[in-house]
Amino acid sequence: MVEIKKIIQAIQKNKSFIITAHMNLEGDALGSELAVYRMLKKIGKKVSIINHDHTPAIYKFMPSSGVVKNEMTEEKVDVAIVLDCSDPYRPGRVKDYLSRAKLIINIDHHISNTYFGDINWVEPLQSSTCQMLYTLCERMKLMDKDIATCLYTGIYTDTGKFSYSNTNSETHRVVAELMDYKIVPTAIHEALSSVCVPDDMSFISKVLGSLQFDDNQQICWAAIDNWVEGDYDLTEIIFSVMRLLKDVEVFVLFKRLEEKRIRVNFRSRAVVDVNRIAKFFGGGGHKRASGTTIEDTLYNTEKKVMDFIKRFTNGKAKRI
Repeated sequence: MVEIKKIIQAIQKNKSFIITAHMNLEGDALGSELAVYRMLKKIGKKVSIINHDHTPAIYKFMPSSGVVKNEMTEEKVDVAIVLDCSDPYRPGRVKDYLSRAKLIINIDHHISNTYFGDINWVEPLQSSTCQMLYTLCERMKLMDKDIATCLYTGIYTDTGKFSYSNTNSETHRVVAELMDYKIVPTAIHEALSSVCVPDDMSFISKVLGSLQFDDNQQICWAAIDNWVEGDYDLTEIIFSVMRLLKDVEVFVLFKRLEEKRIRVNFRSRAVVDVNRIAKFFGGGGHKRASGTTIEDTLYNTEKKVMDFIKRFTNGKAKRI
């Protein structure tokens, strides 16, 4: 692939690098960053990871997680590698640092990617950015146990533990190859799955007790007035329980982060393209998993988003 060749050439030619990913860090973003960091360090490059957010505690088990920084510096670099970001604004305040790099490499798997880099390697059919980076790492012959652990973590989380529709034969082939490096999937699963405390369970039960449905019971949503961002995100846990509902196609969570700042997460089972819904409201992501942030009250946001979804699906799970 031409893009991979260009990226390898850029890595070989340049000396200093910064790596970043999107706000609200999760497994694929961090797994991608740490894998690329270790790859570059193995070949003697000067490299830093700079993120908008602090690393969530549940990902501290990942090799080299302690190197991640949140402070900007005045230092200029040769190359900025932006991972798992659909547009140049997703890295948050780190976006202002990108102009200090002579070259921007954009590596991503979101269908909504805006191709903002000087080199753009974008593959929406890949399960995750980590699955893409497996190919890069193999081409450069740099794979080891630590890199394999980072890549496995990203694939594991972005496929919903290999349960989402973005999981295919290629995903399983890559994972099988990663297993050859003696990674410990059971330890990764335990670190990422056993995260809740009793107060979390009480909160989740309240959310599930407030679920609303359209007339045909094919759209399910909840509006949460007091969402608190913590060291780990309960979003996917709540969605995993919502997915137990038979015949429901679209799932939505409205989370009030501030008085007039609402985070909206969309998921769909098999038919509805929620990326198009998110894109209408200024967001994006994947066909089956997307999100956006809306500057309005919780009530107004819930009303206009649900009106839009119902109007374009006509209350049925058809393509939009």
